[in-house]
Amino acid sequence: MANTSQLVDSIADRLQTVVEQMKQLQQENRSLHERLEHAKQELAQKHGSIRELKMKLEAAQTAKSIKGVGQSSAKAKTQIDKLIGEIDACLDVLSLS
Repeated sequence: MANTSQLVDSIADRLQTVVEQMKQLQQENRSLHERLEHAKQELAQKHGSIRELKMKLEAAQTAKSIKGVGQSSAKAKTQIDKLIGEIDACLDVLSLS
């Protein structure tokens, strides 16, 4: 009888340990999910910044090629056409929203 009681106590102790570990893992999982969401938001912001900087760079290059002496007007026209195409694509996306 004492043996059975000890076995039950041992099982109860192990079960309690498993329950505590599970709670700890659930908390760690929540924390990791929060970190992941934060990292995703930060990544989206970085992508937005990169996109904005690329547009500024293209605008500066276009302005430079238009002002520049000896620069081909065909190159400037190509860059302007490319920017217009990007603007049109953005407007299309906005109109779908």
